[in-house]
Amino acid sequence: MRILSKILMAGLLLALAACVSSRPAVQELTLYQEPVSRLAAPGVADGLVPLESQGAAASQPRRSEPVRPPVAETERLGTRWGEEIRSPIRFVSLTRFWPDRPEAQVTIRYDGRRSAAMGPVSTIRSLPVADGTVEFSVLGARGTPLRLTPTSGGDLRLQGRSGNLYRLAFSNRGRRTVEVVATVDGLDVLNGRSGSIANRGYVVRPGDMLVIEGFRKSEDEVAAFRFSAPDDAYAANTPQGDPRNIGVIGVALFTLDDPANEVVANSPRPFPGDAPRDPRFAPPPTP
Repeated sequence: MRILSKILMAGLLLALAACVSSRPAVQELTLYQEPVSRLAAPGVADGLVPLESQGAAASQPRRSEPVRPPVAETERLGTRWGEEIRSPIRFVSLTRFWPDRPEAQVTIRYDGRRSAAMGPVSTIRSLPVADGTVEFSVLGARGTPLRLTPTSGGDLRLQGRSGNLYRLAFSNRGRRTVEVVATVDGLDVLNGRSGSIANRGYVVRPGDMLVIEGFRKSEDEVAAFRFSAPDDAYAANTPQGDPRNIGVIGVALFTLDDPANEVVANSPRPFPGDAPRDPRFAPPPTP
């Protein structure tokens, strides 16, 4: 009997450990604040498990979407407001060493055309920051990095396919905490407004990896990035968007002063279902 109880107890402990390990990792955002500078920059095998969620399945879209014909590979691509993915965050109060000067900046232009690569093709781009580098990649449908091709203008080119999911991945190989400000189709991935280097971003600490899976809807969820026809892109279906910016991803990195990593607690709300939309995050596209 004792042996049986020990076996049952061991099984219970293993089950608890599995539950804990499958919980989504909590990402960190720097606190929103007024811009510190007026110099703003211009603005079906995809059922993947988010890297941060460590096994938690992405939830299905809340409303049905019309079936659209696939976009020809020679056409332009945009990024649509995809299905809901759980991605919890918390806020930290950190400041930039150089508020209006990114230490690294990269532009990725994407479309559906097949690449006739003239230069070296890679899947990871090393971006230099203080005391190290941040490795940047775009993860495709199966979580593997997509090919990035340098252009003659110094940007990177990415080939997408309509309907496919993608994510932006950052691995901090340096010794300083870094802030990542990212835009898709000219829109900030956090607040859905016109992209600016004055906007605050995600935090990635030394030795950590950050994966941005979509436009942030709330403190708990994002809307997945999925390649789409330009007319279906989020930027074409929200007042903050400009269709002329469809087909481009922007990344800016800043080094943060990180002495204490103070976590800002959220106040409990008695009627959370009646709370207005949080202006810090992206609003859904216009019907």
